Amino acid sequence: MLFVGGLVLEGLAATLASGADLVVVDLEDAVPPGRKEEARAAALRAAAACTVPAGVQLMARVNAMSEPEGPADIDAILREGAAFAGLMLPKVEGPDEVRAAAERVGAAGREIDLYPIIETAEGLERCVEIARSHPRVKALTFGGFDLSTALGCEMAWEPLLYARSRAVHAAALARIEVLDSPFPDVADLAGLAESCARVKALGMTGKAAKHASQIPTILAAFSPTAKEIERARAIVALYEADPTRPLMYDGKLVELPTVKRMQRIAAL
Repeated sequence: MLFVGGLVLEGLAATLASGADLVVVDLEDAVPPGRKEEARAAALRAAAACTVPAGVQLMARVNAMSEPEGPADIDAILREGAAFAGLMLPKVEGPDEVRAAAERVGAAGREIDLYPIIETAEGLERCVEIARSHPRVKALTFGGFDLSTALGCEMAWEPLLYARSRAVHAAALARIEVLDSPFPDVADLAGLAESCARVKALGMTGKAAKHASQIPTILAAFSPTAKEIERARAIVALYEADPTRPLMYDGKLVELPTVKRMQRIAAL
């Protein structure tokens, strides 16, 4: 997931071609309070003028639903932003905010996914309710920067491990995806790779980026390798051939939870 500021959209076409699966026009943190309408209009113009590549989802991080700009952003996108297929909802504190956005989308007859961001103390407390709030919720996004400020902890692995684990648990209960916050040091690709490995091991399925140079590292971390795909397909084929018998692969017994994990890798 690659962000681009709502006031610097001259490079939107290049951002869409960066290799990111999700491209997010940021109308919230990247836009100062006095320029929200300007950014909204610029985003709509830029989206109308661009071609979204196949397999890429163009999204907008709107302002919070608790602020006047949030509903105004959503209504403008529903009315004029045909290219947008997803909405990121920041600072979500409960399921009602998600449902309010979903009702607007439904009333407009649009097929748009919702991505609530877990980045407040109240949002973390209610993340299961948020994850299960509406069928349009495609993934939770973990907002480590804002959440660390809200909790009064360091923006580091150990202090935020509990919070990340709660987001993973909530997403698993809702059977949706969960995406991690950006790695702050754009130049440290080794640190980014380590961060990706940690959150992937925790159960997260993707990661946000602030710069296109981070995309290859993120894709390499979260995409199954050729060897992993081959193993997954072989195990799935053996299971489907006869699901009633004990399954052996490479001399090891393969239990049903592993089969389900292999089915997911094969599907990816």
